[in-house]
Amino acid sequence: MRAVRLLVAATFGVAIVPLAAGAANAAPPSNDEVGGAVVLHLGDHDTQDTTQATTNQGDSDLNASCGAPFTNASVWYQYTPSVTRNIAVDMSASDYGVGAIIFDGTPTPDDLIACGPELVGAPVTAGHTYYIMVFSDNEVNGGNLDLRLEKAPEPRVHVSASKHGLAFHRGAAQLHGSYRCRHDEFGSVVDARLRQRAGRLKIQGEGGTGIHCDGARHRWTAKVVSPTGYYAQGPGLAKVTIIACGLVDCRIARVKRHVHLAWAPSSQRQGITRPTVAPQRPRPQYRPDVHTNLWQRSVASR
Repeated sequence: MRAVRLLVAATFGVAIVPLAAGAANAAPPSNDEVGGAVVLHLGDHDTQDTTQATTNQGDSDLNASCGAPFTNASVWYQYTPSVTRNIAVDMSASDYGVGAIIFDGTPTPDDLIACGPELVGAPVTAGHTYYIMVFSDNEVNGGNLDLRLEKAPEPRVHVSASKHGLAFHRGAAQLHGSYRCRHDEFGSVVDARLRQRAGRLKIQGEGGTGIHCDGARHRWTAKVVSPTGYYAQGPGLAKVTIIACGLVDCRIARVKRHVHLAWAPSSQRQGITRPTVAPQRPRPQYRPDVHTNLWQRSVASR
């Protein structure tokens, strides 16, 4: 009988080992709360399983100015730069929908400086301590997080304008040129303005077009419409601006050029009349100094 009792006790002991191990594995990660934030340095690459991370009302309160759909499975990081710079928190290699909110100092809604999904940029100041809350932005509770802290790439932009343009019969003018830009994250645009004199009348108009920033040189073409008159063959003054916005800031390039308008070929002139309202040109949707609806702005621009 004693042998049977020992056998039963031994069997029961073996059976509970996996349960104890399972309970240990179910513990939240050490950086589940801000007090356990993992310290990062520029260039660090961190991976972790966040499926056991938790969320609470505090996370929701910190998200109020950002507007992420969810803040599930939140984990925390901190970073204290030695040099003032722009940084990027890249989580795009994670296997679940992930986002981040960056705070300057102790995390409060008023200290939020940036937020967004997958790739978030922010300006940081030497000596300040920044806290980064990383979370699942959907109903899935975490996954395999892959996070890199890098220097944010700065947008680069250059634009030129041709000295030749076209004037359409009883209507607009057309300008063109070339551009090159890179590290644009939120959509770039060319703004073209044209001034031409017709006696004492000053004909001024504007137009624009969206462009694609991939580092290569491309051609841009924009239709310019004036609300005060019609463009005609002859000289004019063109002012062209290109704007490219990166994760943190924007870059602007401008060119001013005297142009000569020639009449468009007859096949292009037929049936083209001046619109009563100038066409709307696209604008960058991201404003790094505005916190309200940052999440929606970030998602809408991708």
